[in-house]
Amino acid sequence: MKTGKKDQVNLYKLLFSMNWEDPISDLKALNIKPGNTLFTIISGGCNTLGFLLRDPKIIYSVDINQSQGSLLEIKMEAMKALDYYDYVKFLGINPMNNRLEFYNKIRLNLTHKAQDFWDHNNEIIKNGLLFYGRYDRFVRLVGKLVRLLMGRKRVIDLFNERDALNQKKYFEEKWNIRRTHWIFDLFFTKRMLTKGGLEPEYFHFDDGADSFADSFYRRFKKVLSQIPIKNNYFLNLYLLGRYRSLEEVPDYLCRENYDIIKSRLDRIKIVIDDAKKWLAKQPENTIDAFSLSNICELMSLDDTEFLFREVLRTAKPGAGICFRNLMIKREVPNNLKQFIVRNEILSNELLATDRSFVYGRVDAMEVKK
Repeated sequence: MKTGKKDQVNLYKLLFSMNWEDPISDLKALNIKPGNTLFTIISGGCNTLGFLLRDPKIIYSVDINQSQGSLLEIKMEAMKALDYYDYVKFLGINPMNNRLEFYNKIRLNLTHKAQDFWDHNNEIIKNGLLFYGRYDRFVRLVGKLVRLLMGRKRVIDLFNERDALNQKKYFEEKWNIRRTHWIFDLFFTKRMLTKGGLEPEYFHFDDGADSFADSFYRRFKKVLSQIPIKNNYFLNLYLLGRYRSLEEVPDYLCRENYDIIKSRLDRIKIVIDDAKKWLAKQPENTIDAFSLSNICELMSLDDTEFLFREVLRTAKPGAGICFRNLMIKREVPNNLKQFIVRNEILSNELLATDRSFVYGRVDAMEVKK
């Protein structure tokens, strides 16, 4: 990627209907306390909603993509209006016949831009909001073909509970085979990943792998052989194309959390803007935690430095940061590393245990002032 002065890549289509970042990793890195002020990237909105369980004062949820903001808006407005069981139906986890009828009841509660987006995307609402971002549809397609090529029985059997030793043994015997490698060679190419919603700017990765297929296979092997399969709803989504049950879902979809999150929705402030430019307009020393996802992969190196300078300026002393790389190596610029300090031990732990296998780097950092 060129290092010249270039704004973050502008995105406008609905890329994600859910978060693909493991919230457990974020929560360990951010160490959110009651009354904190948070900065998050909207993406699918799942993790932003889940962070309300930590009782923050306010969450500024920012995204350059209006579509992602419209998604979080409708998730929030539907939650305000529905009980838990109707909510999971509206989102598409369980069947519901009158989603469009319900949308028309809450439509005027949305901003004009969100209304316009959903008025032109009624089919997504009709089918259920989840699983219909570009990346989510790509994941479902790959999962469907994996079940076809590997055999549904083999896929279902993977989710039977095993101890760590037998889980690794099962992977080596049943999944570490030529057919699995062939599937990755087929689907994890630049052309196929572009169809899945990843922008061309992503394709400059450097993680020691020989190819995209090799890179993602290494991550897939780790999650199947080293990370407990039980309660890994990301694996459910990748291989089954759905949540297996309401017991294995993100925090905001858990029945016991629903009423608490619903009561705190007014603490989320949705912002559609370039993250670094929005931060540049905020006061100094005001934010306690930053969940940055992997947004720097769509920025030049100059803009990455601009972002982290603004993070440093707006952060309170001791603020926590969670930062990811997918395929392009990005990190805190050298001249800022004495102030934004990577926790090596925790970062290594997060990467080793992260349930969403796609990220090549998951960093926990702290602001030192």
